Amino acid sequence: MQHEALFAGQPEQRRQFKIDYIVQDLPEMLQETQDGVERIKTIVRNLKCFSRANESEQTLSDINHCLESILNIVNNELKFKAKIRRGFGALPQLLCCPQQLGQVFMSLLINVGHAIDTQGEITVRSWNDEGRIFVSISDTGCGISEQQISFISEPFFTAKKAGMGTGLGLAISYEIVRNHGGEFRVESEPGKGSTFTVVIPLERSKLIPEKAG
Repeated sequence: MQHEALFAGQPEQRRQFKIDYIVQDLPEMLQETQDGVERIKTIVRNLKCFSRANESEQTLSDINHCLESILNIVNNELKFKAKIRRGFGALPQLLCCPQQLGQVFMSLLINVGHAIDTQGEITVRSWNDEGRIFVSISDTGCGISEQQISFISEPFFTAKKAGMGTGLGLAISYEIVRNHGGEFRVESEPGKGSTFTVVIPLERSKLIPEKAG
């Protein structure tokens, strides 16, 4: 090999520069680099998807695809803190502002990630029932008190540690969901975790064949 020819008869230099170890680890390093490039390509593709249209533009959208795209975008934020579980049901397409709902899902995922101190679990589910689409995002984090839940839609209120939030993410999310004619539900138990559920009615949507995630 080239490195062997370069340092032939120079074992001390080979040990000093750890040439043998570098060459041994090179395939794994190259694979990690390639995986990183693929992740970046996926993130860029998803970001382009969410920046393509005006935020107020309503289109028929696949909510499961929206969720998957957001999960790819926030993957680096969550992967060292939580295992992600998916439970996507078959959903009809929804007439909505996908960029705005994507903002809601991203805000919720980042919030539940911040609620987990060490290693936990985040579960993302979607289902369709009685003319409404449901999306729930649950965590096994620190939870929120009943008193804090009553203020969760208020601007600048935050249950996070100092310096970890502006208190605007959930307030904006609440307003976006309300503007879609939907509901924003919060269930939580301190020390056990929280579940945030977004409920959007299909009444303004044109139903087309259902598609599972």
